[in-house]
Amino acid sequence: MSTKLVASGTFEIGEWDEEVFDDGAGARLGRTRLTKTFAGDLEATSVVHMLAVSVPVDGDLQGVAYVAVERVTGTLGGRTGGFVLTHVAGEAHGMKVAVVPGSGTGDLRGITGECTLVRHANGSHTYAFDYAY
Repeated sequence: MSTKLVASGTFEIGEWDEEVFDDGAGARLGRTRLTKTFAGDLEATSVVHMLAVSVPVDGDLQGVAYVAVERVTGTLGGRTGGFVLTHVAGEAHGMKVAVVPGSGTGDLRGITGECTLVRHANGSHTYAFDYAY
């Protein structure tokens, strides 16, 4: 039986390289590559590849859904290695960020779990990561 663990801390977004690939009527489709740096219980960097949908709301474009894959590399709870997260988010179904089963490397081999990411009103970001091995 695996032991459930919890990690928390902050993260900062670094590079943000966005490209619109379909600007048709009703919705804009974009592709973004971004980087993150995590601090706290997870000391790591990551690269995220995201596809997003924005729609016009009261004359402004608003992001309403995205899917992404994120490769995380660093140290979690004293173990060094990496893993991949998938993101699925949208107004219709909320946000789910989860470890891809079998993606753990190094000391993080066998990791499973889900992560909550929060962007605060002041622009800062925090995470809470429930995980196990």
